[in-house]
Amino acid sequence: MYKTVKIFCSGSEQERLVQTLSVIERYQGFILASIQEKQIPEYAANYPMEDITDQYTVRLDDQVIDTSQPRVDTKGKEISHPAYKGKKRLQEGPHHYLVQFVGPIKEEWLSQVKKVGGRLRAPFESFCYIVQLDSNSLAKVATLPFVRWVGHLPHDARIDPSALANVGRKAEDVYGELPRTRILPGLYEVEFFDEDDMKAGIKQIEEYGFDILEKNKAARLLLIQHTKADAKMASRLKELSAIHGVCNIRERSFMRISNDVATRIMATDIAVGQSGLQLSGDGEVIGICDTGIDTGDPESIHPDFEGRVAAVINYPITNQFSRFINNPEGNDGPADLDSGHGTHVAGSVLGSGAASVGLAGVNGAVSGLAKKAKLVFQAVEQEMKWKNLSDYQRLGRYLLAGIPHDLRTLFADAYELNARIHSNSWGGGSPGVYGLQCSQLDRFVWEHKDFCVLVAAGNDGTDQDGDGKINPMSVTSPGTAKNCITVGASENDRPAFSGTTYGGWWPNDYPVPPYRTDPMSNNTAQLAAFSSRGPTKDGRIKPEVVAPGTFVLSTRSTMIASNNRGWSGFPSSKMYFYMGGTSMATPLCAGVVALIREYLRKQKKITSPSAALLKASLIAGAIRLPGYGAAGAVSDNEQGFGRINLDAVLAPSSPVMAEFIDITPGLRTGEIYTKQIDIASNNFPLRIVMAYSDYPGSALVNNLNLIITSPEGKRYVGNQAVDGLLNLDTKNNVEVVHITRPVAGKWSFEISGSNIPQGPQDFALVILAHTGVLSTDQLIQLDTSPKLAIPDNSTQGVVSEIEVSQAGIINSFRVGVEITHSYIGDLRVSLTAPDGSNFILHDRSGASANDIIQNYDVHTTPSLGALNGMPIQGTWKLNVADLARRDKGKLQRWNLEIGLAP
Repeated sequence: MYKTVKIFCSGSEQERLVQTLSVIERYQGFILASIQEKQIPEYAANYPMEDITDQYTVRLDDQVIDTSQPRVDTKGKEISHPAYKGKKRLQEGPHHYLVQFVGPIKEEWLSQVKKVGGRLRAPFESFCYIVQLDSNSLAKVATLPFVRWVGHLPHDARIDPSALANVGRKAEDVYGELPRTRILPGLYEVEFFDEDDMKAGIKQIEEYGFDILEKNKAARLLLIQHTKADAKMASRLKELSAIHGVCNIRERSFMRISNDVATRIMATDIAVGQSGLQLSGDGEVIGICDTGIDTGDPESIHPDFEGRVAAVINYPITNQFSRFINNPEGNDGPADLDSGHGTHVAGSVLGSGAASVGLAGVNGAVSGLAKKAKLVFQAVEQEMKWKNLSDYQRLGRYLLAGIPHDLRTLFADAYELNARIHSNSWGGGSPGVYGLQCSQLDRFVWEHKDFCVLVAAGNDGTDQDGDGKINPMSVTSPGTAKNCITVGASENDRPAFSGTTYGGWWPNDYPVPPYRTDPMSNNTAQLAAFSSRGPTKDGRIKPEVVAPGTFVLSTRSTMIASNNRGWSGFPSSKMYFYMGGTSMATPLCAGVVALIREYLRKQKKITSPSAALLKASLIAGAIRLPGYGAAGAVSDNEQGFGRINLDAVLAPSSPVMAEFIDITPGLRTGEIYTKQIDIASNNFPLRIVMAYSDYPGSALVNNLNLIITSPEGKRYVGNQAVDGLLNLDTKNNVEVVHITRPVAGKWSFEISGSNIPQGPQDFALVILAHTGVLSTDQLIQLDTSPKLAIPDNSTQGVVSEIEVSQAGIINSFRVGVEITHSYIGDLRVSLTAPDGSNFILHDRSGASANDIIQNYDVHTTPSLGALNGMPIQGTWKLNVADLARRDKGKLQRWNLEIGLAP
């Protein structure tokens, strides 16, 4: 039997190997080849390799498509295929197809598909891309030499399974699949591939009897409702899915909230202590979207936020509720009137503790970690004046009804006010599903890579089947997104509440021991029973980390009812009370992220750390809680990568040192980033974390892989299975290698661009190790985004400068350049060092290709080796000149990564 494999090699080694293999395609960092299964051990003994045979199988929810059997012939005609049995013949006109390539997708392949008439819509897993094709372009694409298979994207695969499962429910049945999910029957989101498709489809949707409640052009989204929520809804949804351009149909769920000692549990003593790093969130702006914030008025707000409220924004009731309430688009303001949830959350992030000084029972102050950060608060809870009493009884008086249908609106509002960290203690929907809000979140972070979003995992962890174990897959949207940090809850240490058990409060969720009789806050090494578990439906790890989430003491809104005690009142003051849930764990984590960002800016001179670097830093310090997952695993789907431990990454025990690296511009398909480190001894672990913000899509789109090689030649891969098999991770955009006792000597590691259909892909690295050679102060990273227009036909061009104030001698050097231009064959790009030395990076090569997004070092530009041994301090200049007429462009961004000699 033949297998399709990647064999990782490059340069002369690759040249030798291709002489002996049946090569499918060559890439810079690996070969794609077909070999007999019995040959795998022979090649695996000498090269890192990956069997990707199974990755060509296309999975659409429960449907599997075998792409070894053709669906479209070389003339563009559909032929019989088992997966399409019973499907209606397509009408004349353009349709959306899955185009599968022979392997990891190259940009030039996508360009060729466009050239023959294909309209690229969205990347898909299994080396596929969704492409709009008519009969003419279908035939042309099917015969391209790098296209393996083409088949129509089935209409019914565009309907979320939970939407079909719930058809026919009665109007009063508002309960979702999870115990705390609520929906309005007959309310659906219809997402289109583009705005033109959406405009054209509106008439058909209305003809099928649906009312359109809201149109969102930017999100290509319609919110629709059918007044008859009966058994015929399934056929109506299938009719909808066949409208040209429909991408997804989902049932609309309500978002709901995911409802001191905790900071000690997260190991923050050195980070915030007066004798340590003295971090406080100074200079950070944090966005919080929640119910409301105390009075809602910065002039009269809770003392713990006084003087640090940058903005308060409140959002009215969205149109999805208009039919059911007497106050459509109502807005009761930003005050926290009902549960006090938002005020408590804000205090956990950045409360100063001003109102707690001197109170009995308080050691120091009841403050958040980022107590000097500024706050952008976005209030989304509104009072609902229901038309029917039954809706009030089932759904409540207050809902998070102001959350915009397009989360990018929410994020953009905070981003424009300089927030770079955003905390969200709410969520909802079908378990494990990548919902529309996930796509919106991922797209915003993809386009704003310095925006770090945190989301509560949810409180749907239950043992309703009574087997004594918490059921898997209960994380909901937007916590199932790829580019956020999803936070679960561990137990706090509150002996005063040791008599409070999970079964005592929620007997239906925890009907049997151990959870029925288990105290909720007596074991800091245990997860909270209610904390939602992973994985996602496509198998990704969730949550990423956990933090204390039971009986957390924080600020209490002065606007809520006097008898509202949350989880428990605080006897010393009504300015504080106890609450619990992943809602409380998430803001604690957000405070930690703020301290990490402050540290990277001030201590490491990384002026704008990426969201990926913040995530990697958080995970690098996390510690595994015992008793969950397989022994020796770096992660599991209950606690993710572990409980937060801030000091472990910002102030690791000597002689361990931490290195923080943001790589941009990143990698394209087949490219490899390499690095070496010297390990001084085997007395301390080696821990490497790679993270990146992926392109939006329900599964991993851009796949980077982390591969480590020891001085003895032994290899390790990111998120390696405990059985020792070197299976590369194709699902997660975080990979961790943890080696408890690394042998001393020179270790090498590489990041491989295994499949990057939407490149280049930036990434971040955090390394914890006893190197004995490199210290964290020896890597300098500086960047600038000048966005300078490049004059046409000018030898002078444009010049951008980076000033380096730190002294030191260069030991290694890399410059990253991002230029948008329509004809890079016109461009000359050069770098001038502080001493006046000039280095040509790009000299009118590339002909008519678009854009330069490239890292330059001694491997790409050997002349840069002359920089080694030179001083770093001074002004570095990048010059970009367009030496011919007509084409235009901009110098968008460039950065320096300089390693200093010891």
